[in-house]
Amino acid sequence: MTASIQQGDAIDATKVSDPHRDVDVILDPQEHRRAVAQAPVILRVRELKKSFQGLRAVDDVSFDLHKGEVISIIGPNGSGKSTTINLISGFLTPDSGLIDIEDEPIAGRGSANVSERGIARTFQNGRVFGALSVDENIALGYHKKLSSQRPFKGLQRFPIIRWLSLLAETGAALLPFPAIARENKEVDERVVREIDRFKERLGTRRNDLAYTLSYANRRRTEIARAHISEPKLLLLDEPTAGMNQSETAEVLQQLQYLKAQGHTILLVEHKIELVTAISDQVLAMDGGKIIASGEPDEVRNTPAVIEAYLGKRRETRISTAQADVLAKQNSIEELEEGTESAQGDALARSRETEQNATPDLLDLDDVDVFYGQVHALQQVSLHVPPKAIVSLLGGNASGKSTTMKTILGLVNPKNGSIQYQGRDITSLSTRHRVIEGIASVPEARRVFPAMTVQENLLSGAYTRSRSDDIAGDLEEMYERFPRLKERRAQQAGTMSGGEQQMLAFARALMSKPKIICMDEPTMGLSPKLVEDVLEQIVKLRDEIGVSVLLVEQQAELALSVADYGYVLQNGSIRLHGEAQTLLHDPRVQEAYLGGAKENNK
Repeated sequence: MTASIQQGDAIDATKVSDPHRDVDVILDPQEHRRAVAQAPVILRVRELKKSFQGLRAVDDVSFDLHKGEVISIIGPNGSGKSTTINLISGFLTPDSGLIDIEDEPIAGRGSANVSERGIARTFQNGRVFGALSVDENIALGYHKKLSSQRPFKGLQRFPIIRWLSLLAETGAALLPFPAIARENKEVDERVVREIDRFKERLGTRRNDLAYTLSYANRRRTEIARAHISEPKLLLLDEPTAGMNQSETAEVLQQLQYLKAQGHTILLVEHKIELVTAISDQVLAMDGGKIIASGEPDEVRNTPAVIEAYLGKRRETRISTAQADVLAKQNSIEELEEGTESAQGDALARSRETEQNATPDLLDLDDVDVFYGQVHALQQVSLHVPPKAIVSLLGGNASGKSTTMKTILGLVNPKNGSIQYQGRDITSLSTRHRVIEGIASVPEARRVFPAMTVQENLLSGAYTRSRSDDIAGDLEEMYERFPRLKERRAQQAGTMSGGEQQMLAFARALMSKPKIICMDEPTMGLSPKLVEDVLEQIVKLRDEIGVSVLLVEQQAELALSVADYGYVLQNGSIRLHGEAQTLLHDPRVQEAYLGGAKENNK
């Protein structure tokens, strides 16, 4: 059986192939949810809180996870999902709150201690030991369960005498006692059982070093390593990240089988179709809080969840060119039907002539980008006209930031080309692209915190000739951003988030760009500061004539100021068109939340 997670699929029951027997297991989602709701609680989280330098990453999170239940945590970037997983697995210590495994407190005990109590996990970016074989990587997951080979393992929690435990393990490895031989045989049997779950992919690769594996096979190895100890709770942090559709379907099938066996799973995942197919309950997070919980379809159609992914519907700010076109359209509509048709044809011809007369400023044509074996961008084509705002939209891990890095020359495409002002710049260095007029405002601003405002601004002009009027441009930035003039001698790291974003804008303008690539410029800002940032983006287009490629996760927000938009999903362009058309297109919502319905705005 090959699992299917096509967009919009209805999941009424799940048929799961048992890899060890030639049978299928039928799971009815509703029956399974009712059954696990009556089961004992494995994980109890209460009022969990964690802050980083004043930023509340996890804020009063509470939930129960029952034996045999699968709960998924979803949410946009920065919502607190991975921080929650890291708190539960002991990689972070909570500021306050309770985390219990089968009523035993584990909050703040450390990852090794938590692991000993029956929690196993995978990691968002995939972590295998490249110099070890597949078998050796998987066997490591059972190390915490060994007894004969770890005679004094209880001492490891005491820093002063933990060396005794390590010395005992070394001795056990050198002296093959019968009990140790039996234990090694048991580990080998368990490794074979885990390999069998992925036998078509890993069966012939058991002795291969992990670094030689494809990305997807490394993720499979990591899942097998986490599962070999038969943990009380399996934490999976984006297990299908970087996988294509068929690979994702294969992992889904394995997860469904684990669910059918009664495993308890807490999953963080961005692929909504997978979440819907596997989950009993879904927790949606935003701003560190749980904003919705319940069955998958119920949660992804909750207005607060849709708003968290797409942003709030805002008043649209159109460019002067757009306003002229709309005015012409309104005038045409007032004419008689026959005249309307003729005038409409004339306007269409006028637009076509104007487009032909003004070539695009930037063109990406059939661009493919790989990170190792991961196909991050798949035949991506997009076009940025002069004096325009183009929004590049998509959910987490859809390929937005990779597209921007490719334009800036930080990532090299394997196939396709990049044209700038009619010239191929695919092989041009980042420095020379900046000199040619391509600037960036990176995610999280990334100003130089120990440098003053003025020093940061001058760093934006480092590629320019000394003969240029840099001093005059500096004064122009102070005139455009008066707040920066007031703080010109202040260290940038001491400014507010909104002020740092203004500084990042001004620094980019100091390179005299024709196009600015902005990566999530509103992230982490208050609503009032978001309005200010969007106002400045519109001014860049309307007052200076700079084109903006706006990489943004919140669709409603970005489309409200854009002329044109592209929607990325799993590294491919799924939708594109005029911003006003996309703003009301339900397929945009589906690209973020699967088969979500349009009536939740």
